[in-house]
Amino acid sequence: MRRVWSIVCYEFKMQIRRRAAWGLLLAVLSISLSDSFPSAGNLARLEFLSVPDYFIYRTIGVYGLIMAMGLMFLVSNCIPADEKAGVKPLMMAAPVRKWQYITGKLTAAAVFSFTMLSVFLLLNQFIYFIAVPVKPAVPEMLLCFCRAEIVSIVPISVFVGFSAASFPALTDIRLFYLLAGLLFVFNASCVNHAEGSPFYLITSGNLLRCIWVHPKYPQIDYAGVWANLLFLLAGGFGSWALLTAKRRFWRSE
Repeated sequence: MRRVWSIVCYEFKMQIRRRAAWGLLLAVLSISLSDSFPSAGNLARLEFLSVPDYFIYRTIGVYGLIMAMGLMFLVSNCIPADEKAGVKPLMMAAPVRKWQYITGKLTAAAVFSFTMLSVFLLLNQFIYFIAVPVKPAVPEMLLCFCRAEIVSIVPISVFVGFSAASFPALTDIRLFYLLAGLLFVFNASCVNHAEGSPFYLITSGNLLRCIWVHPKYPQIDYAGVWANLLFLLAGGFGSWALLTAKRRFWRSE
């Protein structure tokens, strides 16, 4: 596990220092606040914007998708970049096993995705708390944030980090870009369905209804919630299993 941890720390440092990641964060944050900032006009336009749970629900469901897809493209080159830079042959020459290398790289991608999504949500919530006319209680805001982290951000990060980091090593990276683009289109066309959502949605699936439910549709489809959670986790850990089982990926297997 020490070798895995070393790879995680190295890869995370490389990813978190990328200017593109922070540029993505600032860009999506600006777009998100331009639409959901608790101004008088937006409060009049969005019926439930004064409710902290709804603000988080909207932030993750709509703009979390842009953030998640941007992160997928950022982490997709972590293994191909090692091959181009000659890092992978050095790892292969060291006493590092294939599963340790893969687990370290994919875990770092997931932790990086979790960090960026958490910072994105925290900044949105902080600005919302300062600007909203009727200040919610701080414990209420913290509870909303923690629930969103557990219910939504963690499974999204597993899916984004593991699948995006592994698929370019499984197939041509151009095919991955095509599949990621199609997934974005499918998700963007199904954002914020109050009565339920398809299981394959990344940020706006039925899991999000555990954060906030529309008063007109108070019932939660728990079968849909579990299906959405299974899709995200299976997509992430399944990618790890496929890459680990791939022959000729490591030395002369």
